[in-house]
Amino acid sequence: MDTAQIIGIGIFLGVILIMLLIIFIKSNVIVCNPNELVIISGRKRKGPDNQDIGYRVIRGGRGFKLPFIESVRRLALTTRTIKVNLGKVLCKGMIPMEIEGKANIKLAGRNEDGLDNAIERFLGKSEDVIDKTAQQVIEGNLRGVLAGATPEEANIKRIELIKTVVANSRAELFQLGIVLDSFQILSISDEYGHLEAIGRKRNAEVIRDAKVAESKASAEARMVAAEQNKIGREAEINSQLSVVKKENELAVTEANLNAEKNKAENKAELAGAIAKAEEKVKLKTLHID
Repeated sequence: MDTAQIIGIGIFLGVILIMLLIIFIKSNVIVCNPNELVIISGRKRKGPDNQDIGYRVIRGGRGFKLPFIESVRRLALTTRTIKVNLGKVLCKGMIPMEIEGKANIKLAGRNEDGLDNAIERFLGKSEDVIDKTAQQVIEGNLRGVLAGATPEEANIKRIELIKTVVANSRAELFQLGIVLDSFQILSISDEYGHLEAIGRKRNAEVIRDAKVAESKASAEARMVAAEQNKIGREAEINSQLSVVKKENELAVTEANLNAEKNKAENKAELAGAIAKAEEKVKLKTLHID
């Protein structure tokens, strides 16, 4: 075998080796998407509390598994919507109600949210199993809260009821490794028309109160208008009285001025008559002399 053949065989074996290495790496490098967890199990390792655990978790990014020793499973972290519907749940007063709601849930993706619990309970389980478990927990807490509330209280204080159900459910779901993002009550009803009757009563009360308020406002408006008319009339009368008073004062002043004028004229006439009489006396005296 010459040198060229040896080199050719070497190159061929090198290419085969490189291809096998690429296949080996590709088949054992695990890529984790942002919306999932990758659990690699098969070897023991120390956990945060220094206890031995038989798996490791990859959350985003990539990792490498040992062939024939470790196995890989995935848990989806996407949020899912589940229905929470209760039929004929007994409220306070033994009144059966029907509740229609929905909740958004997902598996815990962090240790502080209950990641270890999620892995232990739901690794290898279907999403239907997870949804059913969360649904049962939420429905159980909803039944408990509704048992202490009347239908009217449940309908009026719906936000407070939701907050209580969410707080209680989150504590239980944490132990299962499930995160409750949100919960909503879409409708509350009853087949016997209890809430409808309450609604009609409330509507009648609102209409009554509106009519009473309207009548009261109308009466107050009339009183204000009458008071304003009274004030306006008094002002008009006072104005007229003031005018009459001024006219009377003017008439008195004119009368006094006329009287003084007449008095002065009479004095002047009297003085003239006296002067004429005196003049006549003087003329008579002159003739006699």
